[in-house]
Amino acid sequence: MAFTDAQYDELMSTYYTNQIENRALEQQRKDEVYAAIPRIREIDQQLATSSIDAVRAKLRGQSDNTDSAKEQNHAFIAEKADLLKEHGFAKDYLQPIYTCPICKDTGRIGSDYCPCFKQAWISLLYKESTMENLLETENFDTFDLNYYSKEKYGEHPYTPYENMSNILNKTKSFVETFDKQGGNLLFYGETGVGKTFLSSCIAKALMDTHHTVLYQSAIHLFEDICGDVIMKKGQNPHSKEIYNYLYSCDLLIIDDLGTEFTNSFVISQLYDILNTRMRANKSTVISTNLKLHDLTETYTDRISTRIFAGYTAFSFYGENVRLAKKRRQMQGLR
Repeated sequence: MAFTDAQYDELMSTYYTNQIENRALEQQRKDEVYAAIPRIREIDQQLATSSIDAVRAKLRGQSDNTDSAKEQNHAFIAEKADLLKEHGFAKDYLQPIYTCPICKDTGRIGSDYCPCFKQAWISLLYKESTMENLLETENFDTFDLNYYSKEKYGEHPYTPYENMSNILNKTKSFVETFDKQGGNLLFYGETGVGKTFLSSCIAKALMDTHHTVLYQSAIHLFEDICGDVIMKKGQNPHSKEIYNYLYSCDLLIIDDLGTEFTNSFVISQLYDILNTRMRANKSTVISTNLKLHDLTETYTDRISTRIFAGYTAFSFYGENVRLAKKRRQMQGLR
């Protein structure tokens, strides 16, 4: 992974902090249990002594009564579990605590980086580009349906409120079933009605559950990332790494598709990204202001066919939520 020494130190400092805080929490829990159930302290001491005796016996080539010792230790462990349950503690209350149980807060799995470390690196890039602030303010907890009208809107069969309520529920379900079902989403419709906001909600929710998520605007994706790697041979040290993540991350979000300058290079890159990810069962979310028939006119049949066949499409409509929020903010300042 291509990062500077300063970036690596910042990433690792988070892991060191997690380790220290988790060990402190483990000790706090242990002290709490020992104070409430003194017998468990005795059991832990007996288990520790048994382990030391077994090691000493093995080093001396002596019989360590392995079967007998194991049977006794199992009895101690069972008694400990019963005591915890009897006093209202969870059975795993005294187990080691890890922020990431996959790598146990080391950042690595064997010789490779853990997915949590890869996502931490992406998050660091987001932080450096102010994307982090966006994800903190645009998430499911802050999504407000009250900005959507409950009055009929044009020829649409559902009110904007009903429509967005349905989309919000389907999006949450997409996140909840992500590991089992995955899938691809297409958000299309008018400007300022929540497509980008909802994409941010998905990104934040999956990042919080240790999935690797890459969020790119169409303009930045094709001009700065693909353009740098393919046309300029990777002059930006971060471009190649991000380019690789376009294909390997758990979820790729392409925001504002259609705002980029569309040419043969962009079309070939878009097709390659979408096709490769679909073949690898990698999920993608696309948001666009284009209407569905505009997609077929702007991009090739190969691209539109893959989107229409492989994506669940949601139509966004209603009054401009961004303007409504700004009006409310201005009224609050008066």
